[in-house]
Amino acid sequence: MSRFLITLSLGPVQSLIGAARRTRDLWSGSWLLSEASRAAAAVLHARHPGGLIFPCPDDPNFDLQPQNRPGDAANIANILRAEVVLPDAEAARALCAQAKEAADRRLANLGERVRAELERGGVAVRAEIWNAQIPDLLEGFAAWVPLGTQGYGEASRRLGGVLAARKATRDFRAAPTVPAGLPKSSLDGALETVLPETWPARARRRLGLGRGEQLDALGVMKRQAGETDQFTAYSRLAADPWIEALTPAQQARLRRDYEPLVGMDLATRVSGNAGIYRALPYDAQLLYGFRLDNALSPKNDAPLEPAERQALRNLRHTLADLAREPNAAGQPAGVPVPYAVILKADGDRMGVLLSRADHADRARAISRALHGFASQVRECVRAHRGHAVYAGGDDVLALVPLVHALACARDLADTFAAALAGLANDLRVPTHERPTLSVGLAIGHLMEPLGALRARAEQAEHTAKGDGTTTPRNALAIALGVRSGAELSWRASWTDQAAFEDLRQFTEAFREGQLPSRLAYDLRGIDLRLAWLRDDDSDPARDMRAAEVTRL
Repeated sequence: MSRFLITLSLGPVQSLIGAARRTRDLWSGSWLLSEASRAAAAVLHARHPGGLIFPCPDDPNFDLQPQNRPGDAANIANILRAEVVLPDAEAARALCAQAKEAADRRLANLGERVRAELERGGVAVRAEIWNAQIPDLLEGFAAWVPLGTQGYGEASRRLGGVLAARKATRDFRAAPTVPAGLPKSSLDGALETVLPETWPARARRRLGLGRGEQLDALGVMKRQAGETDQFTAYSRLAADPWIEALTPAQQARLRRDYEPLVGMDLATRVSGNAGIYRALPYDAQLLYGFRLDNALSPKNDAPLEPAERQALRNLRHTLADLAREPNAAGQPAGVPVPYAVILKADGDRMGVLLSRADHADRARAISRALHGFASQVRECVRAHRGHAVYAGGDDVLALVPLVHALACARDLADTFAAALAGLANDLRVPTHERPTLSVGLAIGHLMEPLGALRARAEQAEHTAKGDGTTTPRNALAIALGVRSGAELSWRASWTDQAAFEDLRQFTEAFREGQLPSRLAYDLRGIDLRLAWLRDDDSDPARDMRAAEVTRL
């Protein structure tokens, strides 16, 4: 018998998570991939209890059990690693294959539940295409190396190289035969639809589909897997500060008019995230006039029944009244702001920390520390009225109301540093190389395509990461996308207290009406005019910038 270090990478992340047009797709895709990884990790744990390295939960017999719906538990990352005792390399290959098969079965079982639910609602999917697509949802890449006498550190480096080589060696299989002329999925255009040509309009609404939109098997699973009430819509996060500012009586009037719309499949309920949105537990899309007008439009995909039209008009009347009334603070309630934030965060210098793990137990200690951080993420984000979509290891994806985004990012960075501080001390990591968390905040309009919002969040995270030299890591980056097309960004290191104090003062002065909104545009105009001086820190250059701001 020999000791092997094995790893299994599941994906593809793009189709499972990246292909999303609604926040529900993003939620479900993250959860589905985590559930597949959970099933695979359970197989590795069963073969060699205590051998798991990534993940390394405190109670694997409990934590690796399938979850019926997304909860507060940390996600299981899609790259697994374990130390196992096996007869030979062929046994390592077989074990990785068993883990991959368990992941496939988990997704297939979730798919069958979704399919049965659709059929109960009067939608019979194209069985032949469904059965052809389900086995190909996941791809898996495995690698293994014997530990031998070289030690864990060297074996870990070799394992990373072998996995990279395996990922570069693609498997090519014949595509399944499907009827010609079928439309492709509207999420990514990769696979054919599994939806029938004709089906009930109410069912189309339930899946959040417009006229002509289609879904493949994975797309249907994203819209129906888990409990849809658990997923918080981006529009609900955008409207949250406005809702929370209303009086209890005003909130009750909104609930009275919104509740009938759920039964008509014109709105969805929001009951997840520990029920913190109970003041108005709905998607909140129809609080925005342009969305309400669209729902009432005769061009809408499904013609409205008289009762449905009246329910929408009742909500419109209530919203018009609320806009003129004082809220709980005595200010005119007005209308909700249609902007919210996608927060994306990633740990810095994790490679340095992992390189100091010269033994599997040290790697497990790192894994447990990361799991501990991920287990705190959802509560931390919830404290700022946000909802974490994904929290696995040092990766975080969350939706946050605009007014709370900066404080949420700061708390996550502090929580991450605290979670790994003790371990960094034990491994004697120098202060300047210790793990930190860089955070990107992407501000976007609720009508902006989700793909564009995610791309902005990824770019913001990349900006926060910096280049490691002139712009070091451990930073926050804010990226704003305005519907008119302007893209603005701002970045500062978490240690730059002066920058954050300036930002705080500027924000508060604007909120309190001490600064006109035009000021921000005029300051940007100065920056554009003096762009040729951005890299010039001489006295004349500083004086020119100061003179322009003084003139303004």
